[in-house]
Amino acid sequence: MKRLLCLGLGLLTLSLGSCGYHAGGLVNKKLEGVKTFYVTMFDNLTTYPNAGMLMTSAIGNSLQADGTFRMAAPGVADVEISGSVTSVTIEQSLVDWKDTHLSLEFRITMQVDYKVKRVSDGKVIKEGTASGDGSYYNTGGNVQSGRDAALSYAARKVAEEIVASFTTP
Repeated sequence: MKRLLCLGLGLLTLSLGSCGYHAGGLVNKKLEGVKTFYVTMFDNLTTYPNAGMLMTSAIGNSLQADGTFRMAAPGVADVEISGSVTSVTIEQSLVDWKDTHLSLEFRITMQVDYKVKRVSDGKVIKEGTASGDGSYYNTGGNVQSGRDAALSYAARKVAEEIVASFTTP
């Protein structure tokens, strides 16, 4: 009797513990049936080197981190994600209170147009525009590395926004 009770409790625990769990988020209705993706190199329509490469990498990383879809080779994937970095702007966000010509903090904003195309028939099933920003400080050191880090962060924010649109119903 005790053995049967333990077995019953064990089965109940297993069945309750596995209820409703799955990796990744929900899927947008337009992307139902999609299991795999491929990201083409994003075009860079700006004067900032590597902006397209940063965006391509950020999209792939965000989709893999989300876990809803798997990455696949170009000929095997269900959908192809492509796009263009259309603008990168830098604006002054903080100045020295003693000298208004001395910028202390800058904000970089990246804007991206993207398309999701079904590979089987070439139909565009989702497209849009997303933007994100990052900031860096003028500490008197290497401004270029700060700018690069801020641009990378902005790309990651854009990618998170795009992936959220894939996984939000």
